[in-house]
Amino acid sequence: MNRELELKKEDGRKQASSFSIEEFRKPSARHRGMPFWAWNTRLKKEDLEWQIEQFRDMGMGGFYIHTRVGLDTPYLGEEFMDCVKKSAMLAKEKGLFCGLYDEDRWPSGYAGGMVTKNKEYRCKALLITPYRQGTKQYKKPEFDSRAAFSPQGNGMFLSAYQVKLDSEGRLEDYIRCCENEAEKEGYRLWYVYVETAYDSPWFNDQAYVDALNEKAIACFLETTYEKYYEALGDEFGVTVPSIFTDEPQLIPKGTLGRAKGLEEVMLPWTGDFKETFAQEYGADILEHVPELLWELAGNQVSRYRYWYHDHVTQRFSQAYGRQAGKWCREHRISLGGHMMEEPALQSQTKALGEVMRSLSGFTLPGIDMLCDAREYTTAKQAQSICHQYGREGVISELYGVTNWDFDFRRHKLQGDWQAALGVTNRVHHLNWMSMAGEAKRDYPAAIGFQSPWYREYPVVEDHFARVNTAMKSGRPVVRIGVIHPVESYWLYFGPNDQTGGIREELETRFTQITEWLLFGNLDFDYISEGLIPELWDGRRLGAMDYDIILIPGCVTLRGTTLRMLKDFLDLGKQVLFLGEVPQLVDAKESREAKNLAERCLHAEFTERAVMEVLEEYRFLDIRYFGEKHLKKPNHKKNWNGERAKKYLCQVRQEEEGVWVFLANGKALENQDLILPDDLEIRFKGLWKAVIYDTLTGTEHKADVLHGHGATYLNIRMYEQDSLLLLLIPLSGDKAVCTQDISGQDRGISGSKMPAVLWEKNLFREKVDIVSEEPNVLLLDLAEYMFDDDADSAGGPEEILRIDNIFREKLGYPLRRAALAQPWTVENKEAERHILCLKYIIQCADELKGISLALEAAENTEIFLDRKRLEKKITGYYVDPCISSVLLPDLSEGTHELLLKVSFGRKINVEPCYLLGEFDAELQGSASILRRKRSRYSWQGIDGQGMPFYGGNFVYRTEIQLDEGYYEAEVSKFRAPLILVKVDGSTAGRIVYSPYRVTFNITEKKSHVIEFYVFGNRVNTFGAVHNCDEREIYFDPNAWRTSGEGWSYEYQLKKAGILKAPVIRKLSDKSEERQE
Repeated sequence: MNRELELKKEDGRKQASSFSIEEFRKPSARHRGMPFWAWNTRLKKEDLEWQIEQFRDMGMGGFYIHTRVGLDTPYLGEEFMDCVKKSAMLAKEKGLFCGLYDEDRWPSGYAGGMVTKNKEYRCKALLITPYRQGTKQYKKPEFDSRAAFSPQGNGMFLSAYQVKLDSEGRLEDYIRCCENEAEKEGYRLWYVYVETAYDSPWFNDQAYVDALNEKAIACFLETTYEKYYEALGDEFGVTVPSIFTDEPQLIPKGTLGRAKGLEEVMLPWTGDFKETFAQEYGADILEHVPELLWELAGNQVSRYRYWYHDHVTQRFSQAYGRQAGKWCREHRISLGGHMMEEPALQSQTKALGEVMRSLSGFTLPGIDMLCDAREYTTAKQAQSICHQYGREGVISELYGVTNWDFDFRRHKLQGDWQAALGVTNRVHHLNWMSMAGEAKRDYPAAIGFQSPWYREYPVVEDHFARVNTAMKSGRPVVRIGVIHPVESYWLYFGPNDQTGGIREELETRFTQITEWLLFGNLDFDYISEGLIPELWDGRRLGAMDYDIILIPGCVTLRGTTLRMLKDFLDLGKQVLFLGEVPQLVDAKESREAKNLAERCLHAEFTERAVMEVLEEYRFLDIRYFGEKHLKKPNHKKNWNGERAKKYLCQVRQEEEGVWVFLANGKALENQDLILPDDLEIRFKGLWKAVIYDTLTGTEHKADVLHGHGATYLNIRMYEQDSLLLLLIPLSGDKAVCTQDISGQDRGISGSKMPAVLWEKNLFREKVDIVSEEPNVLLLDLAEYMFDDDADSAGGPEEILRIDNIFREKLGYPLRRAALAQPWTVENKEAERHILCLKYIIQCADELKGISLALEAAENTEIFLDRKRLEKKITGYYVDPCISSVLLPDLSEGTHELLLKVSFGRKINVEPCYLLGEFDAELQGSASILRRKRSRYSWQGIDGQGMPFYGGNFVYRTEIQLDEGYYEAEVSKFRAPLILVKVDGSTAGRIVYSPYRVTFNITEKKSHVIEFYVFGNRVNTFGAVHNCDEREIYFDPNAWRTSGEGWSYEYQLKKAGILKAPVIRKLSDKSEERQE
């Protein structure tokens, strides 16, 4: 067997589980995702069971209990913990897992404010300023959901410096001095104060934790982790497999914008930093603070700056990840989660120093992928830690901030590329317990019962569970290691105007080497220099045995790194220097790296040069095979033979053979065109191949060719396709194969299309549209008056803006700001204020059976045409928090709906909705209601009387068909998926390209074909006044834009089938369909 695929058992690391075909066909809960279950309301035990049942309906393996905005039950209190225990019990009964989350919202570490009531445990920062305390006026505190806080000018004096800059703004001289010392000629006085984080409503009127302080984090573990262990300890490692920690961080490190500017800079600090720094480096950091800000003259680098960043990284990783990880190991539970700002050298330097060291204590090192981003570096860093420490997997918080209309196609694409980069534990963001108030704007997607497609989610989750059965088995095959360049970046963390260029260059190279290797299908691991001493045993780096290590343009290397590289070369392995050889060792000039480099390979820092050197380490290569047609006459690309730089791969070795998982790693530019790739995949060595179909749970032998010591698979891959292969060595595979395959038939697997006997586009066929739910009219523009005060009257205005007008009037925190959790806020005042909201309803026809859906119905009086209505709640709309009340019949004409809301700090003023059988004709910001139409066309429902509708609906048509085998295609649609039925029987689901299902017809007659479209609620609950069509960050403020970003006219999304289906007859016989 090939050298790179030899299974290494002798290192004593924990073996991964073995693959099971039974598990693949019907994966158990341990391979399935566990969404965040957002506890964001007043907890009720009676709601837990039906909510937990939805996770099983969705194909999930369990859930993570995650407190979010809106929790109104005291965090970690008796009632809260009773609900935790009941949830774990119910999960166990249903064969699910109950994961824990270690904080009240995020970032983790302050225990909902209980830890940081002790001010010694609050986040601290150095304020380095040209202004002596008391000489500058500071702004009021700003509040955010991060560790960052703004200076207040009330810190403890630490040191002062006389600073002299040369003509270029570089440090010429500096002298430590007293606070009250007079400024020397040619110098400028700079002061250093230690500021402590102030009370913030986001941290429940406390502050974020000092994550450099081991005692503070120990208090956090005692307050939170021990509490959960006391309640659920017997289930740790059984029903309760893991605890999720979220975005632990430091106050972001700052830099000067301009070296000669008079700017303030804040840097992380803790009480004993000076002492531990001296113990580690034999120096007093307070003697050298100016070197943290300014560049040295003569283009020298500062060792003190380098040491500062290194020590911050070490203190943080030791205090947080390693301490929490040790506690979890001792208590038989896995620590999972992710850091803050992981992807770039700059972002991780600012937020925590270095990601990999910070993750080294995690059992499940993790990532967070927001806005459907493609952060390859983030995933690779976590996967590398997983590989080197022999951890059980990589966890990912995925799908967050993608909005209501994020469809199944994109669910699969996002999950696939992450699976190819090692993600095994999927944590879906987000399943809301309630949509009440601000919760409905809490970073959707809404992955739960409020989305009408939720019971169809096994279509997605079954696929990933099957991928996991293979990707959790065996061991990773990775031959290439890459020294992580973040420590070189630290050297230049100085003024932007002086170091921005070299930092950008380092950043670009970091991105380039990552993507060159990944999309060149040369898998690799990053190597953290700070972890080498504990991982390198003289032969292997932890659990990994690399064959070549790359130094990707680093400026400095550690002495311990060079010693490892020397050992590595002595083993007969290779080291490759890209670009210039580092002239610094441990941030000090040295020839040590150059001396070592004389024994090593060298290449320019270009993609071509890198690929040429690493070709001998390649196991697989993916290239285009044939021309690619682009859906225009005579428009095609001849990419034949070019490397397909869009696929990511993971290779794993197990006893039977080698698993290969391939996935599209790039976002789609156009999901409406069917543009498959015809590929030739070449594997080194002679193998037989079995394709495991992760969508169906079946497997079949792949047709491959052998020649020149390699195996060739030709296959067609559609836009959302991924490929799971098991390669099994041929007997006698060590023999040299010289067969010439150039003249052999190279048919593309999956490309053979059946002959089409006839084709019919349904654009002229009559179609009915039937909705599963009542139609909906959004009411969110109202006239208003407060406490019967005519002077307060105004409008029409949007409802969230009205809410803020009167919160400001009463001195309440605005809901757009960081808010303390309801459980921390005493509702001292009775809701004695009355907010009147008047909506005008225009009816072109008489309408019956109309309901009003609204939140806080118990606090609202309802008047229609000035008559007070008896409030009879008949059910709810979408979520139990939105009650429905039957209204009297609406005659033709204008109607006035008046709501009198008992308004208070904890009352949510939200949009309301009219429900019923009607059409809504949208006219800018106004709507007219009409009786439901009788004729529809093949287009989106948003233009056919249902602009705000978000439920499921059916396009129904009849067509004359005779006996035969048929295909239906719907290539342009906006929906999570489409279920196709023929004469009431399910033909299949249209989800992924090429957007087709097949069906049999056994009798010549008129047949009913139904396209059951699963909806989303983006036009019902989305940011419908946001004018930015390219908005990707759907946080709560996306609903509160202003200026040119705001519109009173509704900004809606397309919904439904946007192009008429096509029916094709493939055969006169009806028995050819293959399930």
